[in-house]
Amino acid sequence: MAGSPHEDAEGSRITYVKGDLFACPKTDSLAHCISEDCRMGAGIAVLFKKKFGGVQELLNQRLDVVLIVCNGKMYLQ
Repeated sequence: MAGSPHEDAEGSRITYVKGDLFACPKTDSLAHCISEDCRMGAGIAVLFKKKFGGVQELLNQRLDVVLIVCNGKMYLQ
């Protein structure tokens, strides 16, 4: 994966990386916002659903939830 750093006038730094998002190190965390119905039927949401699952668990709670996946573990907030 190759990164290219960009710095704005205020000194904020963003690094753009091309590669497989799901091949990131286990020390990195991934997060993805989803709609309340947990459909996850398009775009990158489909890949998150296939890789991490947990959709029925979220639906069963009938809550406005945040799903956090960190180091391969799933957390609900």
